[in-house]
Amino acid sequence: MRRVGRYSLIVILVVVVVGGIWIGGILNPEHRFNKAILNPLTIPSSNVVTDNEEMVQSLSTPAPQAQTDELILTTPTQTPAAAISPADKKSSSFNVVLIGTDTWGGESSRADTIMVAHVMPDQRKVNIVSVPRDTRVYVQNVGYTKINHAHIVGETKGGNQQGTLTLIQAVSDFMNIPIHYYIKTNFSGVRDFIDSIGGIDMLIDQDVTITPEITIKKGEQHLDGAHTLYLARERYSTPEGDFSRQREQFNIVRAVAKKLLSQEHIPDLAGLLLREKKDIIDTSFSDSDLMSLAWLFKGMDSADFAYEQIPGHNSSALDPLVRTKVYYWSANSEEVKSLTERLFTE
Repeated sequence: MRRVGRYSLIVILVVVVVGGIWIGGILNPEHRFNKAILNPLTIPSSNVVTDNEEMVQSLSTPAPQAQTDELILTTPTQTPAAAISPADKKSSSFNVVLIGTDTWGGESSRADTIMVAHVMPDQRKVNIVSVPRDTRVYVQNVGYTKINHAHIVGETKGGNQQGTLTLIQAVSDFMNIPIHYYIKTNFSGVRDFIDSIGGIDMLIDQDVTITPEITIKKGEQHLDGAHTLYLARERYSTPEGDFSRQREQFNIVRAVAKKLLSQEHIPDLAGLLLREKKDIIDTSFSDSDLMSLAWLFKGMDSADFAYEQIPGHNSSALDPLVRTKVYYWSANSEEVKSLTERLFTE
């Protein structure tokens, strides 16, 4: 009986070891997200029309009144796009669009927050770029408009999923990169997610006044979901407006990662991600993808995140959707190309 028990113990150990190796191989981010087998959701289109720079004027130039019958877009000129392709085809890196919509849920929405992340599992690093919501980009079947309009354009035509796909296609065309995944939430999603992990710790550079009654004070602050959402949305009381807000949104993402890496949450990280996916997050990641990312997060620190913003300048131009002259952030195409090549290739 003792020998049988010993053999049984050996069999159990073998099963556990082999099972662990198998699960590790399946969930290992370096294997799961191998670009050789990873199909992107979108790639840059070949039918993006050339923008007519004469349509973009400095805000210092008085803007003439737009007429409803005025020609807004120039004659399309085909410009084939070539997506960035890494030298190493076996690279495990992938691109994710992080989307925050300007709704509490249920109604049509624009993309209030757009960040693009280049995730490098083999290096345990993530590069993140904020795309200003007023960035002037080409949207299929519309023309040049604000990038945050792309979501509501698609949503109006084909519902929530089409809104997501229209937006990430616009991002893919603008940055000339493939998009492999997306994560989308809304106001209530941000608030509820932060509350579900017990809030986050943030270092606030200066007082941020939300209303006369609500101010987020400078210094180390522990923020609940409501105050995190206040910070993510506020741009009027910050020195650089929307660009200050973009940096705070990145800081929130980094603070969330730091919180999830704490000893308190690491054992439950996979379950937490699966639960939040079901309740408050819309994403193209599968459950096993999220478990794999939980594995990835365990080895990361906030210092492993790099962050930049889209270079450009203030401008105004006629918009084909609102049919009047509106404010835009006009990206510097050469600098965006350089940024993308530097941050989105390994």
